[in-house]
Amino acid sequence: MAGLQLMTPASSPMGPFFGLPWQQEAIHDNIFTPRKYQVELLEAALEHNTIVCLNTGSGKTFIAVLLTKELSHQIRGQFNKNGTRTVLLVSSAPCVAQLAAAVKTHSDLKVGEYSSMENIESWASKEWNKSFIGQQVLVMTCHIFLHILKRGYLFLSKINLLVFDECHLAIKEHPYQEIMKMCEENPSCPRILGLTASILNGKCDPSELEEKILKLEKILRSSAETATDLVVLDKYSSQPHEVVLDCGPYEDRSGLYEKLLKELDEALNFINDFNNMSVHWDDKGPTSVPKQVLVDCRAVLTVLGPWCADKVAGMMVRELQKYIKHEQEELNRKFLLFTDTLLRKIHALCEEHFSPAALDLKYVTPKVSKLLEILQEYKPFERQQFESVEWYNNRNQDNYVSWSDSEDEDEDEEIEEKEKTDTNFPSPFTNILCGIIFVERRYTAVVLNRLIKEAGKQDPELSYVSSNFITGHGIGKNQPRNKQMEVEFRKQEEVLRKFRAHETNLLIATSVVEEGVDIPKCNLVVRFDLPTEYRSYVQSKGRARAPISNYIMLSDSDKIEDFKEDLKTYKAIEKILRNKCSKSVDSADLEVEPVTDDDDDDVLPPYVLRPEEGSPRVTINTAIGHVNRYCARLPSDPFTHLAPKCKTQELSDCTFQSTLYLPINSPLRVPVTGPPMPCTRLAEKAAALLCCERLHKIGELDDHLMPVGKETVKYEEELDLHDEEETSIPGRPGSTKRRQCYPKAIPECLRNSYPKANQPCYLYVIGMVLTTPLPDELNFRRRKLYPPEDTTRCFGILTAKPIPRIPHFPVYTRSGEVTISIELRKLDFTLSTKQLELITRLHQYIFSHILRLEKPALEFKPTEADAAYCVLPLDKVDDSNHLDIDFTFMEDIERSEARTGIPNTHYTKEKPFMFNLEDYQDAVIIPRYRNFDQPHRFYVADVYTDLTPLSKFPSPEYETFAEYYKTKYNLDLTNLNQPLLDVDHTSSRLNLLTPRHLNQKGKALPLSSAEKRKAKWESLQNKQILVPELCAIHPIPASLWRKAVCLPSILYRLHCLLTAEELRAQTAKEAGVGIEALPSNFRNYRNGSVECTMVFLENKMTTAVSSDHLQMENYESSHQGMLSYSFLDCHNPCVYSLV
Repeated sequence: MAGLQLMTPASSPMGPFFGLPWQQEAIHDNIFTPRKYQVELLEAALEHNTIVCLNTGSGKTFIAVLLTKELSHQIRGQFNKNGTRTVLLVSSAPCVAQLAAAVKTHSDLKVGEYSSMENIESWASKEWNKSFIGQQVLVMTCHIFLHILKRGYLFLSKINLLVFDECHLAIKEHPYQEIMKMCEENPSCPRILGLTASILNGKCDPSELEEKILKLEKILRSSAETATDLVVLDKYSSQPHEVVLDCGPYEDRSGLYEKLLKELDEALNFINDFNNMSVHWDDKGPTSVPKQVLVDCRAVLTVLGPWCADKVAGMMVRELQKYIKHEQEELNRKFLLFTDTLLRKIHALCEEHFSPAALDLKYVTPKVSKLLEILQEYKPFERQQFESVEWYNNRNQDNYVSWSDSEDEDEDEEIEEKEKTDTNFPSPFTNILCGIIFVERRYTAVVLNRLIKEAGKQDPELSYVSSNFITGHGIGKNQPRNKQMEVEFRKQEEVLRKFRAHETNLLIATSVVEEGVDIPKCNLVVRFDLPTEYRSYVQSKGRARAPISNYIMLSDSDKIEDFKEDLKTYKAIEKILRNKCSKSVDSADLEVEPVTDDDDDDVLPPYVLRPEEGSPRVTINTAIGHVNRYCARLPSDPFTHLAPKCKTQELSDCTFQSTLYLPINSPLRVPVTGPPMPCTRLAEKAAALLCCERLHKIGELDDHLMPVGKETVKYEEELDLHDEEETSIPGRPGSTKRRQCYPKAIPECLRNSYPKANQPCYLYVIGMVLTTPLPDELNFRRRKLYPPEDTTRCFGILTAKPIPRIPHFPVYTRSGEVTISIELRKLDFTLSTKQLELITRLHQYIFSHILRLEKPALEFKPTEADAAYCVLPLDKVDDSNHLDIDFTFMEDIERSEARTGIPNTHYTKEKPFMFNLEDYQDAVIIPRYRNFDQPHRFYVADVYTDLTPLSKFPSPEYETFAEYYKTKYNLDLTNLNQPLLDVDHTSSRLNLLTPRHLNQKGKALPLSSAEKRKAKWESLQNKQILVPELCAIHPIPASLWRKAVCLPSILYRLHCLLTAEELRAQTAKEAGVGIEALPSNFRNYRNGSVECTMVFLENKMTTAVSSDHLQMENYESSHQGMLSYSFLDCHNPCVYSLV
């Protein structure tokens, strides 16, 4: 491209693939891996009084909460003794509740809210003292705080942290200023944290900004600290290559542009004249929507040109048709029709000059042409185009906008692009470009995306581009607002997912992704509309994070000079803020302290494993890279950013000494302090070299000085230690494609707790109550619901140790949400050897035959299992009203022929089968004529007294049910008047931790229409109909069987909650956080802090070991190999151990 020098991966001297954005988790060699800027700001606030300057939405409040928690040990003590309090100040009453809610959400601290001066003005010292004793964090307005300081109700010496929200107000006459004057006069001033965003908003003069920061620092006796993703990037990596392009003027040779502009301006003038005459109309008057539509259309015309204006007019006509259809007011309807007519006229004018079916670049603005030229620069090499270009060009066939008046149910233009079945296949052309184009308006993004797709179909140079768009919310449709927002949100999430997965390589976006959205590192960022303020400039520039990247700003000729002046201002502001960035490192400092490879051994000898030549070694120049690589390979989840922490101090002899701290999950917990060095950079490298030596000696680095652990195989692949086939890794560690084993946490109360004969035991009842019945719309077969509390027979847990109290929890059965409780029934009782053997056999029977979880590789060893307890049936025995062990029931089960197989019962004409209704009302039945190796078991759902074996068979192949069984199984029925049974399969779904109608992500599964569901449940073809004579009755009743199906989920959740309770109790005892002994009624809290803490701990532990999706998915496929072993070993640990 003439006159445009872009830095692309292909042109980079480092090689074409160095700049692939998603392959750039670069391991730094000369500096330690950057940590999240919130962490750096928090550390600065811990060291000294700090003013945090961050953009709105960047987490200022969260930093205040983190600092409060870090210093919370000072406020957990008693106020009347040595305890202090944290005070968070806001300038207005509405902010009190918001800030208090943030502290409550992210901590267990007791928070007091004080927002009304009228309510507290009459308080005396006694009321305030009571409040200070009961609350650890005080969130109040600055006026109230000033009031209690002046009255002497609270002394500054009793405050450990004072947080000023919107602290920039202290520059003017404000209570903040008066508070700080009182702090200056007090020798025991608390730690101060100021939060501000206003100095970064809008345009401001650099000199005024610097003066404002200095003045604020002086007033608050603090140092200003700032950090954004870009500033952090500035410190550690190269800046994007910035280019400002003059796109030149638009030459309207056909006159179409002027015609369209005139039509739109006249229409807008007409609407404005009407508004000026009708002053009583508010913002939602009859012209609000038409005006917005015309303004947007005019903006697209001026920015993109007539071709795009035609496309957006078509989209707007479709939207307006929906408005017109539902509009009731006559005047509003007339304005909508007026706008609709004008848009159709625009389309007609465009049709006179070009065909709507193809892109004509004569009718686009120079900005668009320049953008297409830029994209051509990113075309990949020919050898990379190994897929079908024809397939790729046809991947998104867009239908042209319908101009008919007919109302159709198609989606709007921006969401009408239907995904082909193969569009999830990653594009072969997405391996070079990863870019974002920032535009100002929603419609600009939509139409520009359409234009780029059309250009890709016509120009082979652009066929590699796979684009999509993401915007905020525009004018709504005639449907509930929340529904529209939900649809829009899901659509945007899908767009971002594809961009992250590199299924698309170009994103056209409004300011919605300037900040706060997780997207890949981009090597091209284009500001199609120029940034109007520093914040917009720095955030969009920060998206160009790839080492080889371009940040291009497109400007019209008449605006370029003014923008260059704005850009100088942005650069000056950026320099000021970078100087205020915590632990900033200037490039000039790095140049002063060069260390060449030749000087390595002279400065500090390398760490060499063996004396021979070619032995693995770590030098002072490569040590930091080794440390960073080691930290990057430590186990972590996707939300954790592991990085080393290095602190350097200057010694009295003008040398520098660094201390290196590794992440907490590294076995090397002791800080590593290096030798004194003449400069900070050498001090850091020396500490890293010593750290590498220690990591190798404790076995964290192997004999190739590579990290040892779950990722070692990747490094072996890099070193060519194995063939390529042997080192192919199917997925990320811990994912479903690459599962890993973790040590299983066993609650201490379940270890060695298997009951012994003639020794004290504990009996717990597994209580089950149907709290939320399944709604009718989800009860597809209109089955009867079975509340488990309706039957007394249930299951219990027998153990030799007491089980701590845990909160109630839900499981989700076919009948709905069932609340589970574990209640102590009796203690300190003994059992005989015979009784205990019977219980043990019944326990094995439940899990091996009812639930069918026993596998060949598992051996029944109850006393040797990691966790040991028995599950057994309970019932009201001996005419009492109390639950106890039901030995009679267990003995009956052992005597039953249907206990493990199919009883061999024969009926004859002399002794025919006799049907007894009571036998089938709570029964599980087994067909006696099929599946002899593993018989099917069914619940009896209903007894059809109006059907007999002589009734018509649902299928035309057979005349009657009797004929069916005679023909297929050669069975003759002895009783042709017996009723038939409608049955349901016993559940094979053992994961009951989530509702049946939700998928693994918690989203509702699609439902068929009510008519289809009704027809389905009323048709005999969709039902399982059995003949009683041909079935055996299982000794386990259906009511108890349904409870047995819940046992795996109950025991899984029991293990998690008991482990969480142990951790909670240990934390309360050793760290003083929370209470050691739980209150007797804590399990009744629906949102109590103790219960919430336990559920939080349980969820965190479940995530650390493996996701619920990964573990509980094994319930669904417990018959498939090794998956069931972890399930059995985890949920029935008292029985099985691996052979």
